[in-house]
This record gives sequence, C-alpha cells and structure tokens, in this order.
Amino acid sequence: MVRRFTRIANFFFGCLLLVVVLSEDAMAQISLNPFTKSYTQDFNALPSSGTGTWEHGTQYFPGWSLYRTAPVTLTLAVGTGSHNAGGLYSFGLAGSTDRALGSIASASKDVGEFSWGLLIQNNTGQTITSLNISYTGEQWRSARAATPQHMLSFWYATGTEPSAFNLSPKSDAGWTSVKELDFKGPVFYAAGGALNGNDPANKRYLSASIPVTIPDKGYVMLRWKDLDEFENDHGLAIDDFSLTWSTQVSSGPTILPVELVNFKATAQNNAVQLQWATASEKNNSHFIVERSLTGKEFADVATIVGKGTSALQSDYRFTDEQPLNGAAFYRLKQVDYDGTYSYSKVVAVHVKALAKALLYPTIATSTLSLDLPDQCNTITIYDLAGRLILHEPVPFQVRKRTLVVSHLKAGNYSLLLSNTKGERQMLWFVKR
Repeated sequence: MVRRFTRIANFFFGCLLLVVVLSEDAMAQISLNPFTKSYTQDFNALPSSGTGTWEHGTQYFPGWSLYRTAPVTLTLAVGTGSHNAGGLYSFGLAGSTDRALGSIASASKDVGEFSWGLLIQNNTGQTITSLNISYTGEQWRSARAATPQHMLSFWYATGTEPSAFNLSPKSDAGWTSVKELDFKGPVFYAAGGALNGNDPANKRYLSASIPVTIPDKGYVMLRWKDLDEFENDHGLAIDDFSLTWSTQVSSGPTILPVELVNFKATAQNNAVQLQWATASEKNNSHFIVERSLTGKEFADVATIVGKGTSALQSDYRFTDEQPLNGAAFYRLKQVDYDGTYSYSKVVAVHVKALAKALLYPTIATSTLSLDLPDQCNTITIYDLAGRLILHEPVPFQVRKRTLVVSHLKAGNYSLLLSNTKGERQMLWFVKR
C-alpha cells in the first residue's frame, strides 16, 4: 500500500504527482488527495530581475502551463509596469521577490495573446463536488487615457485525460466561464504609466465556489485569458492563488501510516536547512531529499533513514551544504520497506547571490559572454534535469569570460557562479 503524507499547513505548491503528458512534453499536474486540504501558489519563484524564459506549451511551475498565440517568443520579462511593451511579465516592485504573473496582450505577431492554465487531477478516491477558488487580481500598468476597462477572464473545463484541454485563448469550446472570477482592471481611462499592483486601489480579491463533478482520477483545468482588447492593453496580473475542494462524504475512516506534520526549508549561512517531523510512522524505510532548479525535474540529494514503525513524533533534519543559487525547490520522497513511496509538498527557498553578473546573449547558438562579479571563482552549467554539463575554475581577477556552447544540445540550461565565501548566483540561457 502506498503511504501518504498528512498535511497540516498550507502548501507552497501542493502535493504533486509528476506523471502526466501534455502535448509532446512530460508535464505535471496538481494532485488532490485525501491527505491534503488546500493548494496555494504565490508566484514568488518567478524572476525578480533580469529576464526569464517561459516557452509556449511548457510549465514554469508544476501544473501551470502557458499558451502563446505567438509561440516563437520565449521571454518572461521582469517589470514594474513602467514599460508598455507587450509580453508575458513577472510583475512586482523593483528588486522585490513578491511577484505576480501577468501580461500585456498585443496584436503584434511577435507578442500575441496569452492564457495560462492550472491542470489538476482528482486522486481523493471520491468525486469532487466543488472547487473553492480565490486569488488577487493586480493592475501594474494603465495603458493610456483613451483605454477602457480590460480584464483577465476566468474559465474551467473538466476531462478524463490531460489531452482533453485546449488552452488556446482563441477557443472557448468545452470551457465554462465564471464571471465572479474575472479580474477587471480597476484603473482605466487614466493617464498611461506604472501602477503599484500591491496598492489596494489597484487590486481586487476574487473568490467563488464552483459546483463540479470530477470523478476519481478525473481532471480539471483552470484557465485565465488575456486577449488583445480595444486600444492599448493594460498590465494585468494574478497573485496569491488558493484552492480548496469538497468531496462526497467518506463511508469509513482514513488510515495514515506515515503522518508528516511539517516540512520547511530555510537559508542559513549559504546553506539550506531542511526540517520535517512525523506524528507517526508505519513501515517507513527512509526519506530521499530531492532538489530542483525549476520545480519540475528533481534530483536526489540525500537519503535519511526512517524510524520504521512508531507512534511517537519523530524529528528529522538535513543541511544542504552546497545549495543552488536563488530559488531552489525541495521535496521528500518517503519510501516503505516494500518499495512503495509517496511525495511531500514542494517547498522553495532563496539563497544569497553574488553581486550581479551579466550573461549575453540569453538565446545562443555558439558562444556565451560573461561579465563576472568580483571574487567569482567557479562556473558550472546544468541542463534542465539538473545534470552537470560543465564545471571549471575562473582564474584570479578574471572579469570577462567566453564560453563555447555550440556542442550542447538545444534546450534550456542554468549557469551557476560561486565564490570562496559560498555566495552563488544562477543565470539561465537557451541553446538553439
């Protein structure tokens, strides 16, 4: 019998089951199960400086997929609302890690229109009868005085397979609109310019309970659309998403052989401290600590022996002495003696970076140029799965470096810079 964790606190990403395929890429969905009561996403792992990448048809967070009507564009821009260029945005105040997912739609063939969706699977063992959804809509830019009110519209659809969902903002076939969850920008017919989307005057809290019938193992997708509307488009975004659900009443008690009561990650002195505890255990062989650059592909970091069978609280701790820079993601894989296993929630942590480096171009075919910060002494490149591609020292006082990447396979890569103080900085590039 596969052992499941009990959840007490709100999840950062929810309990994830990474087994679903969307289009041609392996994609994740959020798994709702008997031991979780809610799922939240605050989008704070979006980039807060520089420029990110989010390709059409892929996920930036587990479960969250993007559709671009101009799929050739990859950019996820970091913005405060000060720019009127169309595109997908990580909105927030300058330098702040408090981020919101948004966009400025455009008729331009290089920008287009957007929709993003959250794929969810019902693994509760019962039929889900309602979804209770809330989020905050934020406006980060007013287009110009001639622009009327625009909105991000909300939709949902149910299906038996992930392939049942067409996320395109151009088609509403099979989707149900929920007007109560449409975010209508509060600022319109106003002078163009940046707005503080965190200001109460520029945001709205939206919530609704949606009656649904989602059988066990069935799927539901939630969708937000940003269409190119009349006049120049405003900068609209979503933040602090929360989901709870209701199911048919169970006919019997739930058995919780491995009962996880907390799991957290804390950055401490250029290391990451992981702590978790179980209220009880049954046939618990061990935990595997897993780490990810993106929250999608995880790699093993350490194995921690379990307590077997115990009715007492057990506390665990592990220190990652060589963490990834910036936003890193951790989860626990709990393994029984018979080899069955289950995953915990995913937690995120930020590790202090070096002084800002410069990497260009971010989409490369043959070489990369690096302007390095002081005291940087190593360069490391990983692929999207976290596999080591390159590790080389930086000679003393060298501040510029050219890297040959023509031999790399096409795809997304991360580049880690570090120094003798343990300070680290992660940059990203795309190899064409």
